[in-house]
Amino acid sequence: MSDDELTLSVSQYIDVVNNVLKSTMGEGVWIQGEIEGFNNRTKHTYFNVVERTDGKKASVNVAIWEFNLKRLKPMLEKHRLTLADGIKVRLFGTGDLYAERGSFSFKVSNIDPRFTLGDLAGQRDEIVQKLKLAGLYEANKRVKLPVVPLRIALLTSIGSAAHADTLHELEASGIGFEVFVYDVRVQGEDAAPTVVAAIKQVAKRDDIDLIMLVRGGGSKTDLLAFDTEAIATAIGTCVKPVFTGIGHEIDFSIADEVAHRAFKTPTACAAGVAEVVNEFVQSTEEAWAQIAATASELLQSAEHELVRSLDRIRRRPMDVLNLAAQSLKGASDRLRLLDHVNTMARGWSITRDAQGRTIRSAAQVSAGEQMTTQLSDGTISSTVNS
Repeated sequence: MSDDELTLSVSQYIDVVNNVLKSTMGEGVWIQGEIEGFNNRTKHTYFNVVERTDGKKASVNVAIWEFNLKRLKPMLEKHRLTLADGIKVRLFGTGDLYAERGSFSFKVSNIDPRFTLGDLAGQRDEIVQKLKLAGLYEANKRVKLPVVPLRIALLTSIGSAAHADTLHELEASGIGFEVFVYDVRVQGEDAAPTVVAAIKQVAKRDDIDLIMLVRGGGSKTDLLAFDTEAIATAIGTCVKPVFTGIGHEIDFSIADEVAHRAFKTPTACAAGVAEVVNEFVQSTEEAWAQIAATASELLQSAEHELVRSLDRIRRRPMDVLNLAAQSLKGASDRLRLLDHVNTMARGWSITRDAQGRTIRSAAQVSAGEQMTTQLSDGTISSTVNS
């Protein structure tokens, strides 16, 4: 080894490396990857940005100092983003070799929210297409909703605001709901597995009419579990109707899309279940009212018909007597017309032979026979000469 060879101290070497990084990358560069090992338990935030390609993994240590995090926080809140494991990010910063530990880290000074939002949207679209191809996207909407769903399985985080708000709304409805609460995680890596397990468990029960899956508001990344294929598939294959109330007014997850019915908030979801029951009660009351009205109309019609029948019954004997009297008078008139006395009064006469037989033909008598002719005012005896 020559004395002329360059020898640097550790600090000098670190300074050279950092100067090379700065001269090469200028004010900084953009890198992208997936967050892993997220840690924000101190005033600074640390994590790794990783890239996985062909089974290989590349990783860079990342640090966001407190002052930079405070500056970036309003922008993240505007886009409703929080940093967490599994989120893909595009970060701007500079490389730095830390002298005390000799560790390299990428110091972040800016974050591109559009990259993260675009990635989330792309993942969402991909999952939706897979669900449609599998026939699960509309499957739960076709599940028959019980006429009166009173036995409810409530899937939520026990003790959360969503849990309290949902129970309060169901109780305030005045309907006798029977609620079975399933404690599930609604955020983080345990959320999807616990929700899926609860849905499958409830689906096996015969004493459940409807499932409610509720969670309060949060950032887009807080609600990522409800955009997972696992929860969407569990809802799509569930034999019970699933109502969702996830997040705030502006949130709409894949779980909402595939659910039987989706509501803006947990409170709205509970109100929606109560409305289903109230609609049945109202339709029942309307049906009974219609039955009562129809029965009243039938009774009134029958009463009117009875009055008319009684009136006809009262008039019938007189009508019959009058008709009989008219018929009798007609018969009497006809009989009077047929009486021989009346006939002879009009100029007719009756001639009989000696034996009293009525002579109707000249062939009945012979010369010399005695005949008697009866007129209206007497009789005439005569002898047949020829």
